Amino acid sequence: MDSFGRNARPEIRPLKMPGPGEVLAKVEAFSLCASDVKMIDMGNDYPLFKDRDFARHPAILGHELSLRVVATGADMAAAWPPGQRFGVQPDVYLNGERFCIGVNVTGGMAEYILLGKEVFTSDQGCCAFSIDDAISDAALAQTEPLACVEAAFVPHSRRQMKQGGSLLIWLAKGVKKSFALDMPLVATEITRVGTVDDFEHFVSGQPQQASQIQSELPPGIFDDILILGNPDRETLTQIVERMAVNGLLCWLPESEPESQIPADIAKIHYHNVALMGSPLRRLSAAFSQRDYRYDYLPGGTLVLSGGGGTMGRIHLQRALKSPHPPARVIVTGNTRKRLDRMQQDFAPLLLQTGKNTDVRYLAVQESANFATQIRELVGPQGASDIIICAPGIDPLSGVVDLLADDGTLVLFSGTRYGQFGPLPLGKVAWSGATITASSGSSANDQRRVLEKVRTGEALPDFNVAAIGGLLATLEGLQAVKAGRFPGKVVIYPALADLPLLALSELESWDRPLSEFVARHGWSRQAEQRLFSSWQKNKS
Repeated sequence: MDSFGRNARPEIRPLKMPGPGEVLAKVEAFSLCASDVKMIDMGNDYPLFKDRDFARHPAILGHELSLRVVATGADMAAAWPPGQRFGVQPDVYLNGERFCIGVNVTGGMAEYILLGKEVFTSDQGCCAFSIDDAISDAALAQTEPLACVEAAFVPHSRRQMKQGGSLLIWLAKGVKKSFALDMPLVATEITRVGTVDDFEHFVSGQPQQASQIQSELPPGIFDDILILGNPDRETLTQIVERMAVNGLLCWLPESEPESQIPADIAKIHYHNVALMGSPLRRLSAAFSQRDYRYDYLPGGTLVLSGGGGTMGRIHLQRALKSPHPPARVIVTGNTRKRLDRMQQDFAPLLLQTGKNTDVRYLAVQESANFATQIRELVGPQGASDIIICAPGIDPLSGVVDLLADDGTLVLFSGTRYGQFGPLPLGKVAWSGATITASSGSSANDQRRVLEKVRTGEALPDFNVAAIGGLLATLEGLQAVKAGRFPGKVVIYPALADLPLLALSELESWDRPLSEFVARHGWSRQAEQRLFSSWQKNKS
């Protein structure tokens, strides 16, 4: 944080005008993200920064943006006329190269931003989307974090073995039951681990293509991994480590396995891996015996672990507004302060939904016996859905044993590589549990959020907790790091010297605006009143 800005203030730079394929936009608003704080804290340890020399090439952060077109290259004027409001998906690829706005591409913590071809003609198509004037700048800026929540309920991993890939088949020593590889093995490179006799006696459907056989687990990374039998914990952890990015692991145990094994949670979160299995010892059963669930179990029990922060609030709001909500939601957090505020904020929304969802809040550090209390709230059947909303291993390890046999675990929040936590892979293989994970979102996810905003199913303005001008950005980031506010901090660059204000503190700055927000909440109308009030104060 000490090196954010120049003497803790924004730097003035020449304004570059757009060339072919480019759009110059005014930053109407940006919201602050915990990822911004993570990037600042990690510096060169953040993967996309690599060996960047920040003294010579400082990074401009900011990826949750509300924008308005100022000028364009001649070839862009028809599609993006001056004055058009729009949002943008910050994580894009062009010709396979990653351009991440606010990380390795100049971000929006500024008055203006110049966007290039990677946004408008990316490998995924146009990653900018126009909107009308009805939606607030705060809401538009939040389409990215809300889209990340939506993306957590979309399948990201493949469910078929990779044509022409590399395949590892691991057979446990001393197996007594047979296994059927009753599907085509489409890999080009196949490595078998076990003994020749065990493979001949206990495995039908041996690969027809040439494959090497080894007695011990080899090094290297594999696109697909088949586990036959029951490895010990250490071996299973090592096998999971062999999964490639976008890899698939299928486990056919011989007998009911131990539920949890240690795994590098960051690799599961970031690598879009598929985890599947079946107790029937047939490969086809793992791929076809059931449909995978990617949303809450209607009438089930949802646990939002580490849910006291902004993303937990977004998850709770989504669950309560779902057409098929859980019957009970349990929100956990470290301390009562943020949970109490969350309970206070959500009480009116809970009444408005007209649904009978039972919401409970449980503080980990202030509960006499947290494990016993949450187990009683979840009940003997276990939690049908668990979403890990905070980084680190503790939010996972504290609740993973509550997952129902056929429940869904969503690893929503990322953590550092090399942190090993308990993964309920045994339940995936034996009883039909699902483990999903996602990182980031797409422009289509954001468009889906906008449609939910229009219909009232998504309420981004509900998340706004504090506002400020461009000069308040550093204080806002420090507030995010400290967990000072119960929701989002939104910065309006045009209101340069507007101090950082909690919505509950607006009365000290503008009483009429404070009264309006108290009655109606944050909105497009509140923003218009804010700008009008700021202009009066300036004059």
